[in-house]
Amino acid sequence: MSRPVISTPNFPRLSPAEVHVWCVPLISDLGNAADHSAVAYESYSWYFADLSNDERERAGRFAFERDRAQYAAARGILRRLLAGYLNIDPSEIRFAYGAFGKPELRSPSVDSVPTGRCASHFAPGEMVAGRPVERLRFNLSHAGGWAAYAISCDSEVGIDIEPVRNDVPWQELAPLVFSPNEQAEFSEISLSEKTAAFLRGWTRKEAYVKGRGDGLSFSLDAFDIPLGPLETRSAVEIQDALGQSSGWWLYPLDLIHGFVSALAVEGEPVRVTVRHWVESTTTTKPATAVPSRESDSRAISSTTGSLLGNAGLKGTELRRHSEGAWRI
Repeated sequence: MSRPVISTPNFPRLSPAEVHVWCVPLISDLGNAADHSAVAYESYSWYFADLSNDERERAGRFAFERDRAQYAAARGILRRLLAGYLNIDPSEIRFAYGAFGKPELRSPSVDSVPTGRCASHFAPGEMVAGRPVERLRFNLSHAGGWAAYAISCDSEVGIDIEPVRNDVPWQELAPLVFSPNEQAEFSEISLSEKTAAFLRGWTRKEAYVKGRGDGLSFSLDAFDIPLGPLETRSAVEIQDALGQSSGWWLYPLDLIHGFVSALAVEGEPVRVTVRHWVESTTTTKPATAVPSRESDSRAISSTTGSLLGNAGLKGTELRRHSEGAWRI
């Protein structure tokens, strides 16, 4: 089977004050390679080949082949997306990691970088072809067989997706993760809407903390986010005596049926464009971007409680994964 490819000349341009959100189904059934609704199993080996040694080592630590394949696909697609914006080969992508595990781009050699689709892909102030270039910002989340990626030229971003569940133990978790203001808001929400409200709050907090890259050092109850459906962007408020704004904003986002999604962006208003990854494993029909919708700071579809599913949540343990976000 031929290697999956991206046609860089057709790759979408990423402008300043814009965030591209990519929605990608991962490998859903390793026993059914004919399932073209997800990344084909045969693609797994190609994505694995693009990974760095440390990524391969991490993939090898998963006990089950399905988990190894989904991790390789999620990271491989991240590499292919970034490579498409930068107009380089996916294997040339180099990552650095913050103190709490948030990945960011590390500059490849200047000689290997042709003119890309975004001016923001190196460290601030670095000179390429005689001009200053800033780094590309990105964040990813994967759960329930899906992955979501947020990519920006100018703003730090955080994204999170979670499958909707009927059995979320919100009675135990809400006091641990919600601020006093959020707990007061949560107490006024009807019982039938508690699960949906908790999941909205949870994913929004994860997106913000992942975007900041602070990991466990930043308490989830130290800031306020809205728990209801969003119609416009909403500020993340820091809990302190001055009631200061964090400089971060939450954007309404509805990516996948049966999931709750959240996008956090630092700084000025941005236009959000949602795109779906279409996989191709031929050299003549490249993977392409399929636009689904655009939004600005005024409106985008919101996640509602009507998407509640029946996937089970096992246990109430809180833990961090390597990109610095809480998982349940």
